[in-house]
Amino acid sequence: MTTRCSVALLLIVEAIALIAPVLAQQSDQVVKLETDLVVVDATVTDKDGNFIRKLKAEDFALYEDGELRKLEVFEASEEAALTRPLAIVFLLDISGSIEPEQLVKQREAAKSFFKLVRPDSTFAVVTFATEFRVLQDFTSDLNKIDRAFQRIKDVGGGTRLFGSIDRSISMLKKAPRFRAGRRLRRVIIAITDGIDSLDPVDQTDLIRRANEAEVTVYSITLPWYSPALGGNRILTLLDVSRIVPLTGGKDFSADAKDFTPVFKAVAEEIRSSYTLAFYPPEKTRRDGRVHQIRIECKKSGAIVRASRTSYQASKSKNA
Repeated sequence: MTTRCSVALLLIVEAIALIAPVLAQQSDQVVKLETDLVVVDATVTDKDGNFIRKLKAEDFALYEDGELRKLEVFEASEEAALTRPLAIVFLLDISGSIEPEQLVKQREAAKSFFKLVRPDSTFAVVTFATEFRVLQDFTSDLNKIDRAFQRIKDVGGGTRLFGSIDRSISMLKKAPRFRAGRRLRRVIIAITDGIDSLDPVDQTDLIRRANEAEVTVYSITLPWYSPALGGNRILTLLDVSRIVPLTGGKDFSADAKDFTPVFKAVAEEIRSSYTLAFYPPEKTRRDGRVHQIRIECKKSGAIVRASRTSYQASKSKNA
């Protein structure tokens, strides 16, 4: 596990380096969201997985319980840089031991990369094994991040992946909701081998909580390969749970030698997404029920991946 833990820590450093440059520009457009507004983030690709960009509001149809709804908010990035603020939890699997000398090198590298991060977005760094540990709550302060990396210790033990994703969702719910009047998109980037030795694989409630909190989970999997499967990657418990696709995210398989393409892909995923939002009708807006959401793109051959397929309306006190 020593090599895997070292690789995982390096992944956080590379992630900040690759995502930070696309945070360099901030759009002048201000999107103010109200309590009853239902927000969905969506990524649109063709059959080959290529992103379809520069779509307009009229290219989409959003349905609630089968009924077409008017889009009250539509936001898309048309710039070379990511124009939306983010709240990101980097969730790092360290279920094993690493060498102290490696930690020092990684901490020094992280100091250099975090200097590139603008204050529009906010990041938290978390480790997990048997226990969930917050190295640094949401901040852009380089000194705080540096001190957090110095607190990394060998942990070992089992792996509580699903419980740690749940704790990360709770952190994001408490994080700042807006910056300069704009909604922060909530993202978890889980860097893991995809194994959970402590929690059950059925994570229906966890997916529901992620959807309600408007959290998208991306995973960067340190893969295991099986000679019995022709050298192909082994399906993990994270794959089986379907948390990643059902929150609108995507899994990326990381090779031990070069993670740069993986993080470029994660950054491109976030940059290429669209935000759609609607107001439910008055008669169901506060009924406390679960309502189904479906998004269609009118472009031929377009495939939509949405951050949620349902939402639970708040319950009126008079209901």
